[in-house]
Amino acid sequence: MIETRLYLVVVACAISGCAQTQYRASELPRKYAARSVRDYSTVDLTPYARQVANQDAIRPGDRLQVTLDTGTLQENSEHVWKVSIDDSGATSLPNIGPVKLAGLTNTEAERSIVKTSLERDVFLTPTVEVKVAQRRERIILVSGAVEEPGPVKILDDDVSLADVIVQAGGITSEASGTITISSSPDSDTAPAAPLVPNAVLPVGQKTVQATVISLETASKAELAETKLGEGSVVHVEATTPRPIKVVGVIKNQVVEVPSGQNVRLLDAVTQAGGQTYSNWISDRVTITRHVPGSDETIRIKGSIRKARADSAENILLAPYDIITVEENLMTFTLSTLSGLFGAGANAARIGAY
Repeated sequence: MIETRLYLVVVACAISGCAQTQYRASELPRKYAARSVRDYSTVDLTPYARQVANQDAIRPGDRLQVTLDTGTLQENSEHVWKVSIDDSGATSLPNIGPVKLAGLTNTEAERSIVKTSLERDVFLTPTVEVKVAQRRERIILVSGAVEEPGPVKILDDDVSLADVIVQAGGITSEASGTITISSSPDSDTAPAAPLVPNAVLPVGQKTVQATVISLETASKAELAETKLGEGSVVHVEATTPRPIKVVGVIKNQVVEVPSGQNVRLLDAVTQAGGQTYSNWISDRVTITRHVPGSDETIRIKGSIRKARADSAENILLAPYDIITVEENLMTFTLSTLSGLFGAGANAARIGAY
């Protein structure tokens, strides 16, 4: 729908005679030049992501089953406790007291409990077994232009944007370069990103703290320093379709520009099926361009021959450009003769029957 409206604006201006400034392709002011498109799938954040944490390690929020045998000959020497790891990484065991277990494997946690018990003269010959009964699930949702969109499980609270993007398979060529991070309305943790000002977005009766990051200006190191809170939502914005229309002495065709690629004048002519006549007969082109963010429309005069010889003439095209391969006396004459001979040939075939 947006594409149709933009084309209608450009075509309506051409028909009604809207004031249109005209430029030569090689002399186009910078402010009217099309912006080069970057392929963000080439951005490799792997060196900036932390190594995957030990998935066997105990972490804050985990529920443990601790079985302790005192090592005595008493009948009730075995104790089984269900405990949780708090945010500081510790838990409290009956009689023994607080023990820090976060970051340890089950075997290391067993040794730590035995050592603490001995140091505090609680159980002198204990045997300990530790099992993780339930993992605390930490989820960050990643959507948009990534290879594997969906929920990403994080292993600890210290996770960066680079970590999450790498776990989601990396950025695809469809990415526009804009990433939005939204924190959960129920979370006290907002994404810490000093790159750009935050925006507050209403969600029902709550507010979501949103951070917008531009891959064009942000460094890879900054992406590694952007920390995400539990429940955050990361959206990698995808590019919108970038159609370019080629009309005139050519097959009328809309060229869909592939994501992450730049299309120049000669590319568009080729993708539209090529010229009807050689460029010695059909050479002149006019590019009608709507200036984004304004009602202004400009016309850019170009030459296919010059574009083949001079890269400055083979200009970069912008979304919604309309390239008109111009009619001239020679092309008009050839088209007319072709039509006449075609009609005559058809009449002769009909008469033969």
